[in-house]
Amino acid sequence: MPDYWSALFPSTTMLLVMLLATAAAATMRAFSGFGSGLLLAPIFSLYLSPQNMLAVLTIINLLGTLQMLPSVWRHINWSLVWRMVPAAAAGVPLGWMLLNSIDPSMVRRVVAVIVILLSLLLLAGWTYRGKRGRWQELSAGVCSGTLTAMASIGGPPFILYMLSAPNYSPVTFRSFMTAYFAFAQILVLGVIVFSGAFSVNQLVYVGTLLPVHIIATVLGSFLFVRALKGKAQRIKRICLLILLLVGLLVLFL
Repeated sequence: MPDYWSALFPSTTMLLVMLLATAAAATMRAFSGFGSGLLLAPIFSLYLSPQNMLAVLTIINLLGTLQMLPSVWRHINWSLVWRMVPAAAAGVPLGWMLLNSIDPSMVRRVVAVIVILLSLLLLAGWTYRGKRGRWQELSAGVCSGTLTAMASIGGPPFILYMLSAPNYSPVTFRSFMTAYFAFAQILVLGVIVFSGAFSVNQLVYVGTLLPVHIIATVLGSFLFVRALKGKAQRIKRICLLILLLVGLLVLFL
């Protein structure tokens, strides 16, 4: 058992970094509705193969999603969810193909670049001002499914498309993202299992990180309720700065 554990976690630094990153990501995701994969994917890619990274993130994020689902259920825009899920399903095979065909170091850099660009766009206050409709939603859904299957970072297309929409409040956006990713992550997990890429090692990683993730999700949900009283934008800005820093660090490591 000690040899098996040391093979999974060759250094104490690796274990501590992954635990701290999991705590920060779960808090961020429960607070804002996004950010977990964006924070964890570049960090986990430093230690895990792309397939292991995707499996671990998908399972952890799915369990966190199910934990949050009861609290957002009554706010979910199911019509929007049902429009987006088929589009995401169409993008999942493409993301899985890219994950398995691109060099692991390139996957890490692609993830880092996406995180950096998203953080800079949101920090600069950029908003989507183009047309909105079925084709735009379809494009966002396919891109999200592709990125979810490639590195569990399917949030950016919806973040950029929906956050600027006048008819989506923070509560509506957070609820949609929670429900949507419950389906998207199940789709990706199914692809991982049926392709034979699933392993016991991935479950050990999940079991190690999950208790921290659960506690941090509770904390993030509490912060969300309190932040509605006036501090939401400040905390979101801090989250974006953290994502930007992580992206830059991983890109140049």
